[in-house]
Amino acid sequence: MNMYKKYNWLMPSLLFTLSLISIRVFKTQSIMFTFLAWNLFLGMLPLYFSLRCRHASSRSTMIAWLAVWLLFFPNSIYIVTDLFHLQERDEMPLWYDLVLLSSAAVNGIVYGMLSLHNIERKLRHYTSRAKVDTIIFTALFLCGYGIYLGRYMRWNSWDIITSPLSLMQDVCYHVLHPVRNHSIWLLSGVFGVWMYLLYNLVRKTINKSTYSKSI
Repeated sequence: MNMYKKYNWLMPSLLFTLSLISIRVFKTQSIMFTFLAWNLFLGMLPLYFSLRCRHASSRSTMIAWLAVWLLFFPNSIYIVTDLFHLQERDEMPLWYDLVLLSSAAVNGIVYGMLSLHNIERKLRHYTSRAKVDTIIFTALFLCGYGIYLGRYMRWNSWDIITSPLSLMQDVCYHVLHPVRNHSIWLLSGVFGVWMYLLYNLVRKTINKSTYSKSI
């Protein structure tokens, strides 16, 4: 359990978002935004899987956890797209829903970036910094594609087990007809570049913090 304790600082932000959801439900008698609680749970899973990967005792176990992490990784950043639900509603002020959706999105981004940092630290034991950076950008590009599959095609991470053939049919169509589906790959690329730039900021912050503690 010790490997999870260092993430206790994430709890206040999570509780803040859950409190906003609860207040909204009480105030409006509507469960409209309760889906955010489920999305936050899914967004936390990549962080858990990355820790299991980082502390794996064998290469085969590490690869297995890495695969599971990659499969669920888009769920963290996906929460950003829940901002699509922001609109003026009579029952609650617009600013309240903006804070609610934004806080959930920030939590998701933080979970995703921290999980990616764990994966990077593990991979550096096996290959060079340049290759790790390539792997990271590829993972972020695939994350962008995963966000498309989730937001627009309504696929879930577990559908690779429950509906593998239908999922692979859609993926193959996108891959085999890139020009026809150029908007999909544009979305994936834009999200990939944005997350890569964001991750570099997070990585520098973490490295600077680690350096400061060592002085």
